[in-house]
Amino acid sequence: MIDPLAIEYPERVASSLDAICAYVHLPALSKHIHEVVLAFALYQGLFLLGPFFGSFVSSYKSLNERTRLNFDIHIVSQVQCLLILALAFPAFFDPDLQDDHIFAYSPYGGLVYAFAVGYFAWDSYISIKYIKWFGPGFALHGVASLSVFLLSFRPFLMYYGPIFLYFELSTPFLNVHWFAGHLPAGTISETVQLVNGILLLVTFFSARLVCGFYSIGRLAFDAWAVLDKMPFWLPSVVLTSNLSLNCLNVYWFTKMIKAVQRRINAAKAGTTAPDLLTEEEDVKGHKME
Repeated sequence: MIDPLAIEYPERVASSLDAICAYVHLPALSKHIHEVVLAFALYQGLFLLGPFFGSFVSSYKSLNERTRLNFDIHIVSQVQCLLILALAFPAFFDPDLQDDHIFAYSPYGGLVYAFAVGYFAWDSYISIKYIKWFGPGFALHGVASLSVFLLSFRPFLMYYGPIFLYFELSTPFLNVHWFAGHLPAGTISETVQLVNGILLLVTFFSARLVCGFYSIGRLAFDAWAVLDKMPFWLPSVVLTSNLSLNCLNVYWFTKMIKAVQRRINAAKAGTTAPDLLTEEEDVKGHKME
């Protein structure tokens, strides 16, 4: 499939980018540098517009600084997840990626990964800039995710890109949950919150857990078949990273189920119970991506 945002770089620029990207073993990246920059600029622009979006919420100015920062970040996260889901969907049907699940490259696949890399570059920047609030763990998560997605430009595992990016299917509902917990009561109706909570649980379980563990197994099988054609560390890094993330997702899902059980028990007793995630658990909640 073609890349609709592809451009022709000037010859000197193209040759320099080709040389640099080849030197760092990411030769396919040279054709998509402008898209990485575009994605980073888009997400940073949305982040800077956070106070503008917040102006439509009466309580925005009364929020403490960290919560306002989280509001701005969740705005970016919501746009990003919807955009990457839309971009990734056609890649499922990209014929250039079907014949080789490990080493295939396609111009359109490069576009999808470029926007993912641009987002995680932005995410790493924000996590490091505000490390005093989010801690080193979030910064390490952003840098690790950025590194793994960059590996696709060797090229490597572009076929699996849309599969793993569709873990984001639960993120729109996670963000709505966060907004519901921090905007004035009644801004998002109880009915919408209930439906959103159900969809969050269903998509989290199906996309991140069921599809997640199945895809890791399938990836391991495909990688084993061509293990002699690549350094051993390459599939090891990707498999270990994804397996670790999936185990973390199991932990988060058990927390969600326990919170639902508490809410049901509280309803029976006529009392209130904590939301699906507490303030400490859902702070910068897009990190569950």
